[in-house]
Amino acid sequence: MDYEIEECTEKLVDSIRNSSDYRRYLECEEALEKFPGVFDQVMELRKKTIELYQDPDNGNLMENSDELGKEYERLEKLPEVNAFLEAEEDLVRILNNVSASVVNSVKMRVPKP
Repeated sequence: MDYEIEECTEKLVDSIRNSSDYRRYLECEEALEKFPGVFDQVMELRKKTIELYQDPDNGNLMENSDELGKEYERLEKLPEVNAFLEAEEDLVRILNNVSASVVNSVKMRVPKP
């Protein structure tokens, strides 16, 4: 990789790690881990959600969505879960915006599926 790109990438990573959003994410993660098993339940639910929406052949999307919604409702009764999910969403938004900025700024022909 070009040295300048490496250097800029390192600066970007440092900026993200030093951002208030990332620090809030880490704080919320730490707070959530104080509840035995809850962090694992949230991660499993997030995994199921990602799998549900990435499976194009999912015939029970509505039924499975309702089921996941009920699981989220149960977990979201804990304020730490809400705070963690909000912090995670903010961090993901930052990472997606960075990625989109790079992709949209570089001309590259990619065949469509």
